[in-house]
Amino acid sequence: MRPKIIILLLTLLILAAIAVAGCGKEMVASVNSEKIYREDLSKQVDELKKSYEQQGIDFSGDQGNNMLQSMEQDTLEQIIDTRIMLQEAKKIGKLTKDQVQEKVKPLKEQFPSDEEYQKFLAQVNLKEEEVAYILFLQEEVVKDVAPASDEELKKYYEDNKEQFSEPEQFQVRHILFFIDDGTKGYPAQHTDDEARKMAEDIITQLDQGKDFAELASQKSEDSTTKTNGGLYTFTKGETVEEFSDAATALKEGEYTEKPVKTDYGYHLIKLEKIIPAAQKPFDEVKQQIADQMSGQAKQDKFNQFMQEAKDKATLVNKLKP
Repeated sequence: MRPKIIILLLTLLILAAIAVAGCGKEMVASVNSEKIYREDLSKQVDELKKSYEQQGIDFSGDQGNNMLQSMEQDTLEQIIDTRIMLQEAKKIGKLTKDQVQEKVKPLKEQFPSDEEYQKFLAQVNLKEEEVAYILFLQEEVVKDVAPASDEELKKYYEDNKEQFSEPEQFQVRHILFFIDDGTKGYPAQHTDDEARKMAEDIITQLDQGKDFAELASQKSEDSTTKTNGGLYTFTKGETVEEFSDAATALKEGEYTEKPVKTDYGYHLIKLEKIIPAAQKPFDEVKQQIADQMSGQAKQDKFNQFMQEAKDKATLVNKLKP
């Protein structure tokens, strides 16, 4: 092959490679001249789409396509906000490696393992250093937010008393036998007849004087309550209707004379006690209110800061309708 032809082929290959690379680097937005590329956006959208699909959301058809476009626009807005935060944080100061670790330490401690922490970083598509800078920025912006005064806390309590009231509660013990033909994924599988007969056998034992809590610990298939003798506390509306109706019809110390069927299976229920509705006193919830008001004030301050930073920034968003 002649040298000129070889050079020509090499030139064409290089140009083709550049063209392919250029296609992968399509700019969808920029923040103060810092570019955001299609591939970075697509990566985050794909991860989000997979998460929604696992929850049963269907992205097929026109409706699905509209949802996807909306998700893409929202995700890009979030990326833009993140870039603004990182830029603003680096204006304040540079973090050393030790400072980065100091900033992310409280966050890391919320995860059961380093593997879970790394998964989180991958999900939010941020490096550990970037997370540290965002936390650093938040601390700096809200550090001068003053705590609410006692008068403000008391006023909030008086204006929002319904937030600090506890509705009537029912403390019960229950024993459950699942109905599952193998398609529900319950920890035990029984036919309707099998589960009902098992429940009726427990009623016979209760009628003979056996202790309900002891039988719940030994026989119940509800792993979340059997370890404490089937004890469960709920308010009306928190549990399935059949269970709630049967439990609230009992008097304290009584148990259901017949098994109670729900979508889970057959239950036996004993009402231990009714806990009356009550209003929590101010002193009991004072710190909770203080934390809530402080958190809201800091969030408002940071939102205002971000809006001002966004207004001053030079932004290009090619997906904005």
